[in-house]
Amino acid sequence: MLQMQQAGVSFRGETPVLSAIDLTVHDGEVVVVTGAAGCGKSTLLALAAGIIPTLIRPRLLHGTVLLQGESVARIPPSQLYRRIGAVLQSVDDQVLDLSVEDLLAFPLENRGMAPTDIRGRVLERAGMFGVRSLFGRAVRSLSGGERRIVVLTSSMMWQPSLLVLDEMTNGLDPDARARVVAILRRLRADGQSMLIAEQNLGAMDGLADRAVFLGGNGRIVADLPWAAIANDDAVYERAGIESPFQPPRRAPVTRRVTAAAPRLAVQNLSTRLRRSDGRPVLPGLDLALYGGEVTALIGPNGAGKSTLLQTMLGLIPRASGTISVDGESADDWSVAQRARRIGYVTQNTRRMFFLLSALEEVVFSLAGGEAGAAVVARHRDAAMQLLAGVGLGEHAALSPFALSTREQLMLALACMEAAAPSLLILDEPLVAWDRKYRHALLATLERFCEHGRAVLLVTHDLQLAQAAAQRLLILRDGTLAFDGPLEAGWQSEAFRDLGWPALSQAERVHAAA
Repeated sequence: MLQMQQAGVSFRGETPVLSAIDLTVHDGEVVVVTGAAGCGKSTLLALAAGIIPTLIRPRLLHGTVLLQGESVARIPPSQLYRRIGAVLQSVDDQVLDLSVEDLLAFPLENRGMAPTDIRGRVLERAGMFGVRSLFGRAVRSLSGGERRIVVLTSSMMWQPSLLVLDEMTNGLDPDARARVVAILRRLRADGQSMLIAEQNLGAMDGLADRAVFLGGNGRIVADLPWAAIANDDAVYERAGIESPFQPPRRAPVTRRVTAAAPRLAVQNLSTRLRRSDGRPVLPGLDLALYGGEVTALIGPNGAGKSTLLQTMLGLIPRASGTISVDGESADDWSVAQRARRIGYVTQNTRRMFFLLSALEEVVFSLAGGEAGAAVVARHRDAAMQLLAGVGLGEHAALSPFALSTREQLMLALACMEAAAPSLLILDEPLVAWDRKYRHALLATLERFCEHGRAVLLVTHDLQLAQAAAQRLLILRDGTLAFDGPLEAGWQSEAFRDLGWPALSQAERVHAAA
């Protein structure tokens, strides 16, 4: 099906992103590529899908990539993207500003299929992938899991020979992850060949035939049958990721609340946004966040998590209620005033950056919004220390847009640490199982707590919540169904009502280790 022979890619100078890649995906086989941030997973998938060199032209390109015996580089794009379906890591880059049915119809219309045939194909595929109930909605209005399933459906409109998927399950809640994996298992049963980049190998159990581990030098360090990966500690160490199959090695870290008064207090907060039945998305919520404490916020899609965050940030107007920061009323503050006291790291962190280098981004935060050579010179040492603290010391001169998704997250955290807000909100930080950056994230949150700041971690990654937080909030229908200590939260009726698989005792200890 797919053959890579001594494939290599370089974007900057002579430094390779991928080196001497020999990889085969056989007909009907599912191969998972894994490794740490920046190891070249997305580049490998782009090369396999023909995005490199058809759409992205690297500085250097070596070796050959064959699809069913033909060079991918020589297949005309109009034919190539019938034979290869792809879902990118940043799925928003694929959705356009279209309705669900228009996105599904687009690849067919683009190739001149008759309108009556288009309608039949769209209805058939939508039924197959369970997205007909989403017709009439804009793709950008869907949840993360729904968007990925719709894009996957779109990529399958031509029944491609090879399906290339980049981080399909990262950031999804357990229900959405299960739906995505169930669809992929059905495709596998139908003989679909797949090449998948994924750090959470636990999610791929029962789906994949092989796992290919990439090292930090862009080389394959292991290519193993799936049955062999659970007990091979050394291969995870070499690839720089955590194993979801192994017990912990370190004792958990505990923290204490260091401030009696809340850093942020919300009282009787409601919004003008309404649900389909006319009820407000937030019907009157009370919440207090304290310095020195990491609070995890979980809940199903549609619970009101995003609405709560955007209301606290002043991006959505209140209908009633009050918001205070460090005892000061923030009700009349502008968005800019709130941003100085409430740090917000979005899911799509690349939208946070606009300067030419990672160093300049951190300096901008240190200097309170100033930029320029003199400002950089004045704050260089402090900025370099912050970058080193999140594992980016060697990337200071790089453009933020040349960093991997997880490296961009760490840069955003360095900027937040430089700005020193009273409250840090992390909206679904997608560190997955990357060993270096997961540890760097936890260390950064430790430093925030040591300085008496509050952290609100909004996540579907229950093991990350276990590792980072002391307190758990469960949001259902705009109200807090649970607010209390983490361990009590996992045992609560509110968590059981979610229907999510509970963390085992071993998983809880492993996550906290």
